[in-house]
Amino acid sequence: MSASRLRTVVEEAATAEGCSLKELTVLAAQRDPYRLDTPAKHRSGAWFAEQVEYALRGRERLHLRGIHYAIVSKGGIVKPNGKPYRNTDEDWTWLQEHASKAARWLGYTPFDRIVDERNDPPLIHRQPRPEPTPYLDVGLHVEIPSVDELEPEIWVDEFRGHQPYHLVLFGEKSSLSDVLLPIAARFHADLYLPTGEISDTLTFQIAQDAAEDGRPLRVFTLADCDPAGHQMPVSIGRKLQALRDLYFPDLDFEVRPVALTVNQVRDFSLPSTPLKETELRASRWRDAFGIEQTEIDALATLRPEVLRTIVTDALGPFFDHTLDGRVSFAELEWIEAAQAELRSRADAPTLEIIRDLAERRLEELREEIEELNRALRQAVPDDLELPPIEIPEPLVDEEEYGKPLISSAWPWAEQTRALVARKAYERAA
Repeated sequence: MSASRLRTVVEEAATAEGCSLKELTVLAAQRDPYRLDTPAKHRSGAWFAEQVEYALRGRERLHLRGIHYAIVSKGGIVKPNGKPYRNTDEDWTWLQEHASKAARWLGYTPFDRIVDERNDPPLIHRQPRPEPTPYLDVGLHVEIPSVDELEPEIWVDEFRGHQPYHLVLFGEKSSLSDVLLPIAARFHADLYLPTGEISDTLTFQIAQDAAEDGRPLRVFTLADCDPAGHQMPVSIGRKLQALRDLYFPDLDFEVRPVALTVNQVRDFSLPSTPLKETELRASRWRDAFGIEQTEIDALATLRPEVLRTIVTDALGPFFDHTLDGRVSFAELEWIEAAQAELRSRADAPTLEIIRDLAERRLEELREEIEELNRALRQAVPDDLELPPIEIPEPLVDEEEYGKPLISSAWPWAEQTRALVARKAYERAA
């Protein structure tokens, strides 16, 4: 799907809703993925893609700063507006905010070829997806018995349940790791803690991981209670919306702001500081909520137990806490049934082959017990009919947490209007 498709999506929605494109534009027009399909943006995107190919020179990936220096060192490079590209803050900002975004969202450069290094590297915790794999083990772990005493056993790797949702915790500060990392591990959630606003590359990674995983994606955001923090889930939602339309049509996603909300600031009497004089949204923010700004670090530092409760309560409806116990019981039942099948074939030629192999290896590697165990571990013979692996399905109640900020299950225009409403401070925190 090309970026022209994104423009078609928003144009068709505007026609159906009888409204203007502006009413369905969530981010600034020059940054909203659905509004980048313009001749100027195409020129910038094509120009950037040409510079990337020169800068990479055989490498798979390169960070934006490296591309900047490659352009500068080459010399004589002219931007699409006819002016030379120079080693200045102005041209560096244009490269980041305009040319690179246009190239990626318009399809001139793949997302994963550019590494965003504007901020410190994000802290990322991603959960591996288990795949049950039966194997045959002869049971050598501590002592080496006589080969005649060896009793083959059936075991299975990665017999773990699949929770119903691909959960992602996204916080705008790495300082949240002490609170969020244990929770992420407990709920099998991916954790992203960059410094500052989420990059396009990081959003693409989240969407791509979820698309490959196949489960519905649920993103929970934690940010400062200020205009920028309030905007963060809007940006994530809009970019996921665009990536779904552009690359991952089957992506089922929701974005749910968790903290820090205006009500939480008030309920827990958290300290605030005046908004910066350079904050252009300050007046609208004060008019909408009647407060200044509060960093989420205030809650994480002063009331970490409260933040833990807020996050675990948010994730709870999307996680089956009974699943591990039921899976463990199912694993024991499976191993018992598989072992019974193996014992019924104890005199079969397969068992003799296993013991002959063990005897030869015992003579060669007595002092290397662990290596021997690995050497004797074999795939289950094809003619051994093991019981099917049946892992219990998860049980959750997602309705318990209420309505999300955005859900891919809603009509496109409804998704967009929800983002616009939050950005305009119409949806209460």
